[in-house]
Amino acid sequence: MIDEQNLKGTVVMMHPEMWEAHADKEGVIGEIVKADPVRDDFYVKYDGGAEPRLHSADALMVLREPDEIYEYLQNHSADISPYDFKDLKRIALLTDRSTVKQMRTAMELVEKNENIREASATTLDKIIGLRQSKGVDR
Repeated sequence: MIDEQNLKGTVVMMHPEMWEAHADKEGVIGEIVKADPVRDDFYVKYDGGAEPRLHSADALMVLREPDEIYEYLQNHSADISPYDFKDLKRIALLTDRSTVKQMRTAMELVEKNENIREASATTLDKIIGLRQSKGVDR
């Protein structure tokens, strides 16, 4: 399991199922400022928010590794539109560099283009090895 130090500063996106209920003026993209994976508590600071918000790992999405995205592009290039292909390739390039600004830019592409979400992002619980029985309601 990934520890708190490795999660701090990770760029995340609130799960799309939560957008309508929780996103308001704070937005849906933020950074983990505190994490307790054992308790499944992740505090995220959003741009417009004064205080970090508490989420469980299944309520947060993170970017996939660039190799996973490149593999998807290789295996599905005939199945996706040129626009989606371009966005996925750009996300892979941005995540390969891994600066916070570039990760944020990549996540903004994921937010705007729902066609590529599954190929470019996954829930945090899958990345850190948590298996949730609860829904994305926190």
